[in-house]
Amino acid sequence: MLNKINYLKNHLIVFMTIFLVSLFLVLPQIINHSLVLGGDSLFHFNRIYDTYMQFKTGNFSYFQTNYGFLQSGRIINALYGPGFAYLLGILLLIVHNWILFQIVTSFLIFFISGYSMYFLSRELQSSKKISLLIASLFMGSFYVTRWSINQNFMSWGVMLMPLIVILGLKMIKNNAKDLKVLPLALLISALIQIHVLSALMSVGVIFIFFVVGFYKTNQKLQLLSKCFLAALLTIVLTFNVWGAMLEIFTRNTLYSPYTHLDMASDTMRISTGSYSASSIGLVMSVIFILQFILLFSRWSQVSLSNRLITLLGILFLLLSTNLVPWTTISNLIPQLRSFLQFPYRFYGFATVLLLAGFGISLSELPSFKLKKTGELFLIISIFFILGQAYIDIQQQNKLWNSNDPLIYKGSVVVSNYLTSDQIRTNFTSSNLSKGLKVVKKIAPDYLPNNRDEKTTYNKKEYKKDIVRNRPNITKAVTKNGDLILKWHATKKGESIALPIVVYNNSELTLNGSRLHRLSLSALGVPTVKTTKKGINHVALRYQSGVITKNNLFFVITTWILSLFTFIILKFNTHNKKNK
Repeated sequence: MLNKINYLKNHLIVFMTIFLVSLFLVLPQIINHSLVLGGDSLFHFNRIYDTYMQFKTGNFSYFQTNYGFLQSGRIINALYGPGFAYLLGILLLIVHNWILFQIVTSFLIFFISGYSMYFLSRELQSSKKISLLIASLFMGSFYVTRWSINQNFMSWGVMLMPLIVILGLKMIKNNAKDLKVLPLALLISALIQIHVLSALMSVGVIFIFFVVGFYKTNQKLQLLSKCFLAALLTIVLTFNVWGAMLEIFTRNTLYSPYTHLDMASDTMRISTGSYSASSIGLVMSVIFILQFILLFSRWSQVSLSNRLITLLGILFLLLSTNLVPWTTISNLIPQLRSFLQFPYRFYGFATVLLLAGFGISLSELPSFKLKKTGELFLIISIFFILGQAYIDIQQQNKLWNSNDPLIYKGSVVVSNYLTSDQIRTNFTSSNLSKGLKVVKKIAPDYLPNNRDEKTTYNKKEYKKDIVRNRPNITKAVTKNGDLILKWHATKKGESIALPIVVYNNSELTLNGSRLHRLSLSALGVPTVKTTKKGINHVALRYQSGVITKNNLFFVITTWILSLFTFIILKFNTHNKKNK
């Protein structure tokens, strides 16, 4: 009984600390009652609004964006974190407010990040106090705060990266006996359903742990079989992601996301000031240097886990800097300019690994006095890190109530030169589409590229074909997910460019007749000739040969059964430990 009371007391301290730090970091948005319209806000708002409307209306379309992005029918979510987009759509359906949506999602990122880092530190056998301090530092770090500041989606991936490291550690400890198939498959699958780049980095880290574990263990077949089974289950749990990618990318030539030509300009460096997208900042710079010194000065006394995660952390840190010849590499592999885009993205994993390593290094110090000095240093560091995080978030939120509520104006078109008050009114309307219709994001992601000579994306074409191509057309969505366009023609044979996007596998029907030979613009916008005077209607549908309703049902069912099994096994393990 006494043990249970102590357990609850200790857990309550951890919970309240992480909860209060999370609350502290969302306070600026609560106090200002503000919306952050950062660089990626409108892109993610549009795709999340689309899944929100699918749940609200019951008109589901896995591929076509029938509600977001000006109801253009373009493909986004099927290629970008589809499973998580639907979960966020459910959350938006519950809160039904863009400001509240941002507050809740920011809180979740801070809260889950805190717990995941705490669990990692405890797995490394850091003391409870140091684990909690390291978790608090992580919550205020650069990449964890990027969702609150700019709606960078990689924050969601970084949030789960400590859990990836935990599974990696299980591969190199105790002959990998504690490594379980289900958690490994579920976590990798979740990351793929959230953010593919984060998932690929995580797979790279897991692979390195696997290689070390495979070399160490005398149960090689067992480790191989566990990883093989986890891979098979992951393939099933993510079929909707890779199946859609396989079909769309092999049957279409698409514009990639933003292509960053000068990758070397967006790298990190050791610095003595605040942290940013180009500076590690004084606190983290000192911590990383100290961890480097602690590791190599006590190499023989340092655990294998600490050695491995620190060396991995140094690797990711180096990859995030201009010490790597990114200009040369991007010339050799130009795809990196649109897939990786910014080398500082490696910094997320570097933070996870080096912070966790520093925590265990402090815990392993032989002197009690040195440990206490280390804890004091962490407490002071937390004040600096959380202080900067709060100020940065506050500055972004203050802009909402200023004369210019748009933080980022690149690739954005504002309708009819609306005033700041009108922008705020539209985004706080109970009609969640109003703001998205008056402040429009011009994003190239996954649009068809139908040019004979494949050129870079042209914003002017998207403005002409989609944003400003607004003839008197009404749009509606049917129960089977078709996008219906209706307009009045003054005569038969009248040509009209429709503000929708057509891909291979898209089916276009005009007044009930399937159109087989289409006149498409460079971005896949069709021009049709009316077959009658008066009301004409077009139906747009994407007919997948890979992702069917039955396949999606199977994936969802597998997720439910896997999660249910995981919860039952976790519950049984917990009960056995308490007996």
